[in-house]
Amino acid sequence: MNLFTHKSLLSLIKDGFKIDFYGDHGITHWQRVFNNTQKLAKHYKITSDVFELFALLHDSKRHNELFDEKHGPRAAAFVKKLLREGVISLNSDDEKRLLFACANHTVTDTTNPLCNDLVVQICFDSDRLDIGRVGIQPEAQYMATQYARALIQKI
Repeated sequence: MNLFTHKSLLSLIKDGFKIDFYGDHGITHWQRVFNNTQKLAKHYKITSDVFELFALLHDSKRHNELFDEKHGPRAAAFVKKLLREGVISLNSDDEKRLLFACANHTVTDTTNPLCNDLVVQICFDSDRLDIGRVGIQPEAQYMATQYARALIQKI
């Protein structure tokens, strides 16, 4: 299992996390999402600092385990704060990718060109591939990448 490198960020997230850190949307989910990004990224021969940050931050501002439609936008607002304060640092393109992926990982603005960005698609698929943890079977139609769809067919 891959380990997170952003230890101080992880500690900061844990301190502000409102739900069970070891629950359905907590640290073990984030680790699986990160592992999924690595599997997909390896297939597509792509690397990005966005993957680990997305895994750590996308659900970091949930207020409950069940339904929380605003957690993505809250996560994006948190990312903006972290960028502004210098806690995390990314180039301009990766900042846009991370902000969009966090804000849109549950309900996606498909009119935004970032929807077609492979880094963003890998983030989305990495989260969706772990949906089985809450009793929902992943479905190929909700995957953005061909490889994630192929992985679903093997389940």
